[in-house]
Amino acid sequence: MNEDTYFFDLNDEQVKKIEEKYALLEPLLSEYLSKDERREYEEHVYRVLGISERTLRRYLQRLREDGIYTLTRQKRSDAGKLRTFSEDLLKKALELLDESSYRSVPMLMNLLEADENLAPLVIKISPHTLYYHLKKSGYDFKHRGKDGPDNIYKRFQADYPNQLWQGDARDGIWLPDPNNPEKTKMTYLFGWMDDFSRKFMYARYYWDEKLPRMEDCFRQAVLRWGLPENLYCDNGAVFISNYFLFLVSDLEIKKIHHRAYAAWCKGKIENGMKTLKRFQREAGLAGFRTIEELNNTLHAWIEVEYNNKIHSSTGETPNNRYRGNINAHPPRRIKDIDHFNSLFLYREPRTVNKYSKIQFNNNLYPVYGLPVGEKVEIRFNPFDLEEILVFRNKTFFSKIKATALNTKAIIKDIPEEKKRPDISKASVEYLKLVREKYTEQKTEQADNMRFSDLKKEEN
Repeated sequence: MNEDTYFFDLNDEQVKKIEEKYALLEPLLSEYLSKDERREYEEHVYRVLGISERTLRRYLQRLREDGIYTLTRQKRSDAGKLRTFSEDLLKKALELLDESSYRSVPMLMNLLEADENLAPLVIKISPHTLYYHLKKSGYDFKHRGKDGPDNIYKRFQADYPNQLWQGDARDGIWLPDPNNPEKTKMTYLFGWMDDFSRKFMYARYYWDEKLPRMEDCFRQAVLRWGLPENLYCDNGAVFISNYFLFLVSDLEIKKIHHRAYAAWCKGKIENGMKTLKRFQREAGLAGFRTIEELNNTLHAWIEVEYNNKIHSSTGETPNNRYRGNINAHPPRRIKDIDHFNSLFLYREPRTVNKYSKIQFNNNLYPVYGLPVGEKVEIRFNPFDLEEILVFRNKTFFSKIKATALNTKAIIKDIPEEKKRPDISKASVEYLKLVREKYTEQKTEQADNMRFSDLKKEEN
Protein backbone atom coordinates (compact mmCIF):
# COMPACT_ATOMS: atom_id res chain seq x y z
CA MET A 1 0.00 0.00 0.00
CA ASN A 2 1.06 3.55 -0.60
CA GLU A 3 2.25 5.29 2.57
CA ASP A 4 -0.45 7.93 2.00
CA THR A 5 -3.23 5.35 2.17
CA TYR A 6 -5.95 6.11 4.69
CA PHE A 7 -7.94 3.64 6.71
CA PHE A 8 -11.06 4.72 4.84
CA ASP A 9 -9.40 4.16 1.44
CA LEU A 10 -9.93 0.43 2.03
CA ASN A 11 -13.24 -1.14 1.15
CA ASP A 12 -14.92 -3.75 3.34
CA GLU A 13 -13.54 -6.63 1.29
CA GLN A 14 -9.96 -5.32 1.59
CA VAL A 15 -10.30 -4.88 5.35
CA LYS A 16 -11.71 -8.40 5.68
CA LYS A 17 -8.77 -9.82 3.69
CA ILE A 18 -6.33 -7.89 5.86
CA GLU A 19 -7.89 -9.30 9.04
CA GLU A 20 -7.87 -12.88 7.72
CA LYS A 21 -4.28 -12.73 6.48
CA TYR A 22 -3.05 -10.97 9.62
CA ALA A 23 -4.63 -13.62 11.85
CA LEU A 24 -2.90 -16.28 9.77
CA LEU A 25 0.54 -14.62 9.74
CA GLU A 26 0.61 -13.24 13.29
CA PRO A 27 1.96 -16.41 14.97
CA LEU A 28 5.03 -16.21 12.74
CA LEU A 29 5.78 -12.66 13.90
CA SER A 30 6.04 -13.70 17.53
CA GLU A 31 8.20 -16.05 19.57
CA TYR A 32 5.40 -18.21 20.96
CA LEU A 33 6.07 -21.23 18.77
CA SER A 34 8.90 -23.69 19.24
CA LYS A 35 11.14 -24.47 16.29
CA ASP A 36 9.17 -27.59 15.37
CA GLU A 37 5.82 -25.89 15.89
CA ARG A 38 6.90 -22.97 13.72
CA ARG A 39 7.96 -25.29 10.90
CA GLU A 40 4.62 -27.12 11.02
CA TYR A 41 2.69 -23.87 11.14
CA GLU A 42 4.62 -22.49 8.15
CA GLU A 43 3.53 -25.54 6.16
CA HIS A 44 -0.05 -24.72 7.13
CA VAL A 45 0.38 -21.12 5.90
CA TYR A 46 1.92 -22.30 2.62
CA ARG A 47 -1.16 -24.43 2.00
CA VAL A 48 -3.75 -21.85 2.96
CA LEU A 49 -2.20 -18.96 1.03
CA GLY A 50 -0.80 -21.07 -1.78
CA ILE A 51 2.59 -19.38 -1.56
CA SER A 52 6.22 -20.39 -1.49
CA GLU A 53 8.69 -20.11 1.39
CA ARG A 54 10.29 -17.10 -0.27
CA THR A 55 6.97 -15.32 -0.65
CA LEU A 56 6.12 -15.98 3.00
CA ARG A 57 9.43 -14.44 4.10
CA ARG A 58 8.64 -11.39 1.99
CA TYR A 59 5.16 -11.09 3.49
CA LEU A 60 6.55 -11.21 7.03
CA GLN A 61 9.32 -8.72 6.30
CA ARG A 62 6.90 -6.21 4.78
CA LEU A 63 4.47 -6.71 7.66
CA ARG A 64 7.19 -6.02 10.25
CA GLU A 65 8.53 -2.97 8.43
CA ASP A 66 5.40 -1.32 7.01
CA GLY A 67 2.46 -2.67 9.02
CA ILE A 68 -0.85 -4.27 8.13
CA TYR A 69 -1.61 -2.06 5.14
CA THR A 70 0.91 -4.15 3.16
CA LEU A 71 -1.47 -7.11 3.41
CA THR A 72 -3.87 -5.65 0.86
CA ARG A 73 -3.78 -7.54 -2.37
CA GLN A 74 -2.06 -5.71 -5.20
CA LYS A 75 -3.72 -5.49 -8.58
CA ARG A 76 -2.42 -8.11 -11.01
CA SER A 77 -0.65 -6.98 -14.14
CA ASP A 78 -2.93 -9.29 -16.12
CA ALA A 79 -6.11 -8.12 -14.37
CA GLY A 80 -9.11 -8.41 -16.63
CA LYS A 81 -7.58 -11.09 -18.80
CA LEU A 82 -9.12 -14.55 -18.88
CA ARG A 83 -7.05 -17.20 -17.12
CA THR A 84 -7.99 -20.80 -17.84
CA PHE A 85 -7.67 -23.82 -15.60
CA SER A 86 -7.48 -27.37 -16.86
CA GLU A 87 -9.45 -30.18 -15.23
CA ASP A 88 -6.43 -32.39 -15.91
CA LEU A 89 -4.43 -30.29 -13.45
CA LEU A 90 -7.10 -30.67 -10.79
CA LYS A 91 -7.33 -34.43 -11.29
CA LYS A 92 -3.57 -34.87 -11.06
CA ALA A 93 -3.26 -32.56 -8.03
CA LEU A 94 -5.90 -34.60 -6.17
CA GLU A 95 -4.01 -37.80 -7.00
CA LEU A 96 -0.82 -36.28 -5.60
CA LEU A 97 -2.64 -35.30 -2.42
CA ASP A 98 -4.01 -38.81 -2.07
CA GLU A 99 -0.42 -40.04 -2.09
CA SER A 100 0.58 -37.53 0.61
CA SER A 101 -1.83 -35.11 2.23
CA TYR A 102 1.09 -33.10 3.61
CA ARG A 103 2.11 -31.73 0.23
CA SER A 104 1.88 -27.94 0.10
CA VAL A 105 0.38 -26.08 -2.86
CA PRO A 106 3.83 -24.84 -4.00
CA MET A 107 5.05 -28.45 -3.88
CA LEU A 108 2.06 -29.54 -5.93
CA MET A 109 2.95 -26.86 -8.49
CA ASN A 110 6.49 -28.23 -8.68
CA LEU A 111 5.27 -31.81 -9.10
CA LEU A 112 2.76 -30.84 -11.76
CA GLU A 113 5.34 -28.84 -13.63
CA ALA A 114 7.61 -31.89 -13.64
CA ASP A 115 4.98 -33.67 -15.76
CA GLU A 116 5.88 -32.77 -19.35
CA ASN A 117 2.26 -33.07 -20.45
CA LEU A 118 1.04 -30.70 -17.74
CA ALA A 119 3.97 -28.26 -17.63
CA PRO A 120 2.54 -25.93 -20.33
CA LEU A 121 -0.69 -25.68 -18.32
CA VAL A 122 1.01 -25.11 -14.98
CA ILE A 123 2.91 -22.01 -16.08
CA LYS A 124 -0.40 -20.32 -16.92
CA ILE A 125 -1.77 -20.46 -13.37
CA SER A 126 -0.74 -19.26 -9.92
CA PRO A 127 -0.56 -21.33 -6.71
CA HIS A 128 -3.60 -19.42 -5.50
CA THR A 129 -5.56 -20.57 -8.55
CA LEU A 130 -4.67 -24.19 -7.88
CA TYR A 131 -5.63 -23.82 -4.21
CA TYR A 132 -8.94 -22.20 -5.18
CA HIS A 133 -9.91 -25.03 -7.51
CA LEU A 134 -8.85 -27.72 -5.04
CA LYS A 135 -10.96 -26.13 -2.34
CA LYS A 136 -13.85 -25.62 -4.76
CA SER A 137 -13.70 -29.31 -5.63
CA GLY A 138 -14.37 -30.12 -1.97
CA TYR A 139 -10.85 -30.91 -0.80
CA ASP A 140 -10.63 -30.25 2.95
CA PHE A 141 -7.36 -28.48 3.66
CA LYS A 142 -8.46 -27.62 7.19
CA HIS A 143 -8.62 -31.17 8.53
CA ARG A 144 -6.18 -33.08 6.40
CA GLY A 145 -3.28 -34.85 8.08
CA LYS A 146 -2.40 -34.50 11.75
CA ASP A 147 -0.25 -31.38 11.67
CA GLY A 148 -3.02 -28.78 11.64
CA PRO A 149 -2.87 -25.81 13.98
CA ASP A 150 -5.35 -27.40 16.39
CA ASN A 151 -2.71 -29.91 17.43
CA ILE A 152 0.50 -27.91 17.67
CA TYR A 153 -0.14 -25.57 20.59
CA LYS A 154 0.71 -26.20 24.21
CA ARG A 155 -0.07 -24.36 27.41
CA PHE A 156 1.57 -20.97 27.19
CA GLN A 157 2.67 -18.28 29.62
CA ALA A 158 4.19 -14.92 28.75
CA ASP A 159 7.82 -14.46 29.79
CA TYR A 160 7.50 -11.05 31.43
CA PRO A 161 4.94 -8.33 32.30
CA ASN A 162 3.22 -6.54 29.42
CA GLN A 163 4.39 -9.07 26.86
CA LEU A 164 0.80 -10.23 26.48
CA TRP A 165 -2.51 -8.90 27.75
CA GLN A 166 -5.82 -10.70 27.50
CA GLY A 167 -9.19 -9.01 27.18
CA ASP A 168 -12.73 -10.22 27.75
CA ALA A 169 -16.27 -9.02 28.47
CA ARG A 170 -19.27 -10.33 30.38
CA ASP A 171 -22.72 -9.29 31.57
CA GLY A 172 -22.74 -7.22 34.74
CA ILE A 173 -25.57 -6.50 37.19
CA TRP A 174 -28.80 -4.52 37.02
CA LEU A 175 -28.78 -0.92 38.25
CA PRO A 176 -31.35 1.89 38.24
CA ASP A 177 -31.52 3.43 34.78
CA PRO A 178 -29.99 6.95 35.12
CA ASN A 179 -32.48 8.21 32.52
CA ASN A 180 -35.45 6.57 34.23
CA PRO A 181 -34.79 5.59 37.88
CA GLU A 182 -38.09 3.72 38.03
CA LYS A 183 -36.61 1.13 35.68
CA THR A 184 -33.45 -0.95 35.81
CA LYS A 185 -30.78 -1.45 33.19
CA MET A 186 -28.06 -4.05 32.66
CA THR A 187 -24.39 -3.12 33.02
CA TYR A 188 -21.54 -4.80 31.14
CA LEU A 189 -18.03 -5.54 32.33
CA PHE A 190 -14.82 -5.23 30.30
CA GLY A 191 -11.46 -6.31 31.69
CA TRP A 192 -7.78 -6.62 30.71
CA MET A 193 -5.33 -8.97 32.40
CA ASP A 194 -1.55 -9.33 32.16
CA ASP A 195 -0.76 -12.91 31.11
CA PHE A 196 2.53 -13.19 33.00
CA SER A 197 1.41 -11.91 36.40
CA ARG A 198 -2.36 -12.59 36.16
CA LYS A 199 -2.81 -9.00 37.32
CA PHE A 200 -6.02 -7.25 36.34
CA MET A 201 -4.68 -4.14 34.62
CA TYR A 202 -8.08 -2.51 34.52
CA ALA A 203 -11.74 -3.49 34.60
CA ARG A 204 -14.85 -1.39 34.46
CA TYR A 205 -18.62 -1.61 34.10
CA TYR A 206 -20.39 0.28 31.32
CA TRP A 207 -23.97 0.75 30.25
CA ASP A 208 -23.49 -1.19 27.01
CA GLU A 209 -21.07 -3.47 25.19
CA LYS A 210 -20.28 -1.04 22.39
CA LEU A 211 -16.80 -0.77 20.92
CA PRO A 212 -15.94 2.63 22.50
CA ARG A 213 -16.54 1.13 25.96
CA MET A 214 -14.05 -1.68 25.41
CA GLU A 215 -11.55 0.77 23.94
CA ASP A 216 -11.98 3.10 26.92
CA CYS A 217 -11.18 0.22 29.27
CA PHE A 218 -8.07 -0.59 27.23
CA ARG A 219 -7.04 3.09 27.14
CA GLN A 220 -7.29 3.36 30.92
CA ALA A 221 -5.14 0.24 31.35
CA VAL A 222 -2.45 1.57 28.99
CA LEU A 223 -2.30 4.97 30.69
CA ARG A 224 -1.74 3.22 34.02
CA TRP A 225 0.69 0.47 33.05
CA GLY A 226 2.16 1.19 29.63
CA LEU A 227 1.64 -0.46 26.25
CA PRO A 228 1.51 -4.25 25.93
CA GLU A 229 3.42 -5.94 23.14
CA ASN A 230 0.58 -8.31 22.24
CA LEU A 231 -3.15 -8.55 22.88
CA TYR A 232 -5.18 -11.71 23.02
CA CYS A 233 -8.92 -11.26 22.53
CA ASP A 234 -11.82 -13.53 21.82
CA ASN A 235 -13.82 -13.34 18.61
CA GLY A 236 -16.48 -11.00 19.98
CA ALA A 237 -17.63 -8.30 17.61
CA VAL A 238 -15.90 -5.42 19.42
CA PHE A 239 -12.55 -7.22 19.67
CA ILE A 240 -12.40 -8.11 15.97
CA SER A 241 -13.73 -4.77 14.74
CA ASN A 242 -11.87 -2.91 12.02
CA TYR A 243 -11.48 0.17 14.21
CA PHE A 244 -9.75 -1.76 16.99
CA LEU A 245 -7.48 -3.60 14.54
CA PHE A 246 -6.18 -0.34 13.09
CA LEU A 247 -5.98 1.27 16.53
CA VAL A 248 -3.64 -1.35 17.94
CA SER A 249 -1.69 -1.40 14.67
CA ASP A 250 -1.09 2.34 15.00
CA LEU A 251 0.21 1.62 18.52
CA GLU A 252 2.51 -1.11 17.15
CA ILE A 253 0.73 -3.80 19.15
CA LYS A 254 0.10 -7.27 17.74
CA LYS A 255 -3.49 -8.41 18.18
CA ILE A 256 -4.25 -12.10 18.49
CA HIS A 257 -7.78 -13.44 18.24
CA HIS A 258 -6.79 -16.43 16.19
CA ARG A 259 -8.70 -19.62 16.94
CA ALA A 260 -5.48 -21.62 17.14
CA TYR A 261 -4.50 -19.84 20.34
CA ALA A 262 -7.67 -20.65 22.21
CA ALA A 263 -6.44 -23.90 23.75
CA TRP A 264 -3.57 -22.38 25.67
CA CYS A 265 -4.29 -18.70 26.03
CA LYS A 266 -7.87 -17.64 26.65
CA GLY A 267 -8.29 -19.70 29.82
CA LYS A 268 -6.50 -17.15 32.04
CA ILE A 269 -8.79 -14.21 31.34
CA GLU A 270 -11.84 -16.46 31.47
CA ASN A 271 -10.81 -17.73 34.89
CA GLY A 272 -10.17 -14.18 36.00
CA MET A 273 -13.60 -13.05 34.87
CA LYS A 274 -15.14 -16.02 36.69
CA THR A 275 -13.40 -14.81 39.83
CA LEU A 276 -15.11 -11.45 39.40
CA LYS A 277 -18.43 -13.29 39.51
CA ARG A 278 -17.85 -13.55 43.26
CA PHE A 279 -17.85 -9.79 43.39
CA GLN A 280 -20.92 -9.57 41.17
CA ARG A 281 -22.94 -11.93 43.34
CA GLU A 282 -22.44 -9.63 46.30
CA ALA A 283 -22.70 -6.42 44.27
CA GLY A 284 -26.05 -7.55 42.91
CA LEU A 285 -27.33 -7.76 46.49
CA ALA A 286 -25.74 -4.58 47.79
CA GLY A 287 -28.31 -2.10 46.52
CA PHE A 288 -25.94 0.05 44.45
CA ARG A 289 -27.73 3.02 42.92
CA THR A 290 -25.13 4.32 40.45
CA ILE A 291 -22.58 2.83 38.10
CA GLU A 292 -19.92 5.08 39.65
CA GLU A 293 -20.49 3.46 43.03
CA LEU A 294 -20.34 0.03 41.42
CA ASN A 295 -17.03 0.77 39.66
CA ASN A 296 -15.38 2.35 42.70
CA THR A 297 -16.20 -0.78 44.68
CA LEU A 298 -15.03 -3.05 41.85
CA HIS A 299 -11.62 -1.36 41.74
CA ALA A 300 -11.25 -1.72 45.50
CA TRP A 301 -12.34 -5.37 45.41
CA ILE A 302 -9.84 -6.24 42.65
CA GLU A 303 -6.94 -4.80 44.65
CA VAL A 304 -7.99 -6.29 47.99
CA GLU A 305 -9.38 -9.68 46.94
CA TYR A 306 -7.51 -10.47 43.73
CA ASN A 307 -4.36 -8.53 42.82
CA ASN A 308 -3.00 -8.85 46.35
CA LYS A 309 -3.93 -12.49 46.97
CA ILE A 310 -1.62 -15.45 46.21
CA HIS A 311 -2.41 -16.89 42.79
CA SER A 312 -2.50 -20.70 42.72
CA SER A 313 -0.65 -20.96 39.38
CA THR A 314 2.25 -18.63 40.17
CA GLY A 315 2.58 -18.84 43.95
CA GLU A 316 2.74 -15.04 44.11
CA THR A 317 0.27 -12.22 44.25
CA PRO A 318 -0.35 -10.66 40.81
CA ASN A 319 0.86 -7.27 42.06
CA ASN A 320 4.12 -8.66 43.49
CA ARG A 321 4.80 -10.77 40.41
CA TYR A 322 4.21 -7.75 38.19
CA ARG A 323 6.31 -5.34 40.28
CA GLY A 324 9.10 -7.86 40.76
CA ASN A 325 9.70 -8.28 37.02
CA ILE A 326 8.69 -4.99 35.40
CA ASN A 327 12.07 -3.25 35.79
CA ALA A 328 13.82 -5.93 33.75
CA HIS A 329 11.30 -5.47 30.92
CA PRO A 330 10.03 -1.87 31.00
CA PRO A 331 7.01 -1.29 28.74
CA ARG A 332 6.64 1.56 26.29
CA ARG A 333 4.97 4.64 27.75
CA ILE A 334 2.68 7.15 26.13
CA LYS A 335 4.49 10.37 25.31
CA ASP A 336 1.92 12.34 23.32
CA ILE A 337 -1.36 12.01 25.21
CA ASP A 338 -3.37 14.02 22.68
CA HIS A 339 -2.24 11.84 19.79
CA PHE A 340 -2.87 8.72 21.86
CA ASN A 341 -6.41 9.78 22.72
CA SER A 342 -7.16 10.68 19.09
CA LEU A 343 -6.44 7.10 18.04
CA PHE A 344 -9.47 5.93 20.03
CA LEU A 345 -11.89 8.13 18.14
CA TYR A 346 -14.01 6.88 15.26
CA ARG A 347 -12.72 7.78 11.81
CA GLU A 348 -14.58 8.73 8.67
CA PRO A 349 -13.66 10.29 5.30
CA ARG A 350 -15.21 13.63 4.47
CA THR A 351 -14.87 16.36 1.86
CA VAL A 352 -14.99 20.12 2.43
CA ASN A 353 -18.15 21.34 0.68
CA LYS A 354 -18.61 24.50 -1.36
CA TYR A 355 -19.58 26.42 1.79
CA SER A 356 -16.26 25.52 3.49
CA LYS A 357 -18.05 23.18 5.85
CA ILE A 358 -17.95 19.50 6.67
CA GLN A 359 -21.30 17.75 6.79
CA PHE A 360 -21.60 14.74 9.04
CA ASN A 361 -24.70 13.01 10.43
CA ASN A 362 -26.90 16.02 9.63
CA ASN A 363 -24.47 18.29 11.47
CA LEU A 364 -22.49 21.14 9.90
CA TYR A 365 -18.93 21.97 10.97
CA PRO A 366 -17.17 25.08 9.56
CA VAL A 367 -13.55 24.48 8.67
CA TYR A 368 -11.08 27.23 7.82
CA GLY A 369 -7.84 27.04 5.87
CA LEU A 370 -8.79 24.16 3.61
CA PRO A 371 -9.82 24.47 -0.05
CA VAL A 372 -13.23 23.39 -1.26
CA GLY A 373 -13.18 19.73 -2.30
CA GLU A 374 -10.30 18.82 0.03
CA LYS A 375 -10.48 15.21 1.23
CA VAL A 376 -9.88 14.86 4.97
CA GLU A 377 -10.29 12.37 7.77
CA ILE A 378 -12.50 13.30 10.71
CA ARG A 379 -12.23 11.65 14.13
CA PHE A 380 -15.03 11.84 16.65
CA ASN A 381 -16.53 10.48 19.83
CA PRO A 382 -19.73 8.72 18.71
CA PHE A 383 -21.38 9.63 22.02
CA ASP A 384 -20.71 13.36 21.61
CA LEU A 385 -20.72 14.89 18.13
CA GLU A 386 -20.50 18.52 19.22
CA GLU A 387 -16.81 18.64 18.30
CA ILE A 388 -14.74 16.66 15.80
CA LEU A 389 -11.05 16.52 14.91
CA VAL A 390 -9.89 17.09 11.34
CA PHE A 391 -6.81 15.27 10.01
CA ARG A 392 -5.16 16.20 6.73
CA ASN A 393 -2.55 13.86 5.24
CA LYS A 394 -2.70 11.84 8.48
CA THR A 395 -1.67 14.94 10.48
CA PHE A 396 -3.91 16.76 12.93
CA PHE A 397 -5.24 19.96 11.34
CA SER A 398 -7.85 21.40 13.67
CA LYS A 399 -10.68 20.82 16.13
CA ILE A 400 -14.00 22.17 14.91
CA LYS A 401 -17.38 22.65 16.54
CA ALA A 402 -20.79 22.16 14.99
CA THR A 403 -22.78 25.26 14.15
CA ALA A 404 -25.89 23.14 13.63
CA LEU A 405 -26.01 20.14 15.97
CA ASN A 406 -28.95 18.07 14.78
CA THR A 407 -27.47 14.73 15.85
CA LYS A 408 -25.85 14.66 19.29
CA ALA A 409 -24.73 11.02 19.26
CA ILE A 410 -24.64 8.03 16.93
CA ILE A 411 -24.85 5.17 19.41
CA LYS A 412 -27.92 5.27 21.65
CA ASP A 413 -28.50 3.05 24.68
CA ILE A 414 -31.62 0.88 24.75
CA PRO A 415 -33.18 0.74 28.24
CA GLU A 416 -33.91 -2.74 29.62
CA GLU A 417 -36.19 -3.67 32.45
CA LYS A 418 -35.84 -6.29 35.17
CA LYS A 419 -37.06 -6.58 38.72
CA ARG A 420 -34.36 -5.53 41.16
CA PRO A 421 -33.25 -8.30 43.56
CA ASP A 422 -33.71 -7.92 47.28
CA ILE A 423 -30.92 -6.04 49.00
CA SER A 424 -28.63 -8.09 51.26
CA LYS A 425 -27.31 -6.36 54.34
CA ALA A 426 -24.38 -8.80 54.44
CA SER A 427 -23.37 -7.87 50.90
CA VAL A 428 -23.60 -4.19 51.71
CA GLU A 429 -21.36 -4.59 54.77
CA TYR A 430 -18.89 -6.85 52.98
CA LEU A 431 -18.34 -4.46 50.09
CA LYS A 432 -18.16 -1.51 52.46
CA LEU A 433 -15.35 -3.33 54.29
CA VAL A 434 -13.58 -4.01 50.99
CA ARG A 435 -13.58 -0.29 50.18
CA GLU A 436 -12.20 0.52 53.64
CA LYS A 437 -9.43 -2.07 53.30
CA TYR A 438 -8.54 -0.71 49.88
CA THR A 439 -8.19 2.81 51.32
CA GLU A 440 -5.94 1.48 54.09
CA GLN A 441 -3.93 -0.54 51.58
CA LYS A 442 -3.32 2.46 49.37
CA THR A 443 -2.08 4.46 52.33
CA GLU A 444 0.28 1.72 53.54
CA GLN A 445 1.73 1.00 50.10
CA ALA A 446 2.02 4.59 48.90
CA ASP A 447 5.82 4.47 48.97
CA ASN A 448 6.10 0.97 47.53
CA MET A 449 4.81 1.84 44.08
CA ARG A 450 6.49 5.11 43.19
CA PHE A 451 6.25 6.13 39.56
CA SER A 452 10.01 6.54 39.44
CA ASP A 453 10.32 2.80 40.06
CA LEU A 454 8.54 2.20 36.79
CA LYS A 455 10.75 4.35 34.65
CA LYS A 456 10.14 3.11 31.17
CA GLU A 457 10.96 3.76 27.60
CA GLU A 458 8.43 6.33 26.44
CA ASN A 459 6.39 5.83 23.34
